[in-house]
Amino acid sequence: MYLDNFTGQKIQIRFRNFPEDLVGSITGIYQPDQWYMVKLVHTESMGIWVENPCHKRTEVMDESGDEIPFEHQKEETCAVHLFIRWEYISSVITFPNKDTVGLDKKATLIGFHA
Repeated sequence: MYLDNFTGQKIQIRFRNFPEDLVGSITGIYQPDQWYMVKLVHTESMGIWVENPCHKRTEVMDESGDEIPFEHQKEETCAVHLFIRWEYISSVITFPNKDTVGLDKKATLIGFHA
């Protein structure tokens, strides 16, 4: 697949028919009608894996399965990989010149909320 050549690099994607229940902090996609700049992690026949570098999570149980008291729970930011099915992607822009850096003014970074 052509996109395999861009694994580990930034690409831009545009969504279509993106489910409303996936909009927000869980995916990092707040405005699905805009272009998003994402790091491509992996491609599959059903869709693509992309990185959300600023997913917020709060651990409520420790490794042994014990509940963490509310006053000791801390929100942390971590990178996560998110699978997006092809049916929700209308277009992809790649940057074959690896010297291309920076964010296009028409694109939003996934996970960042203005």
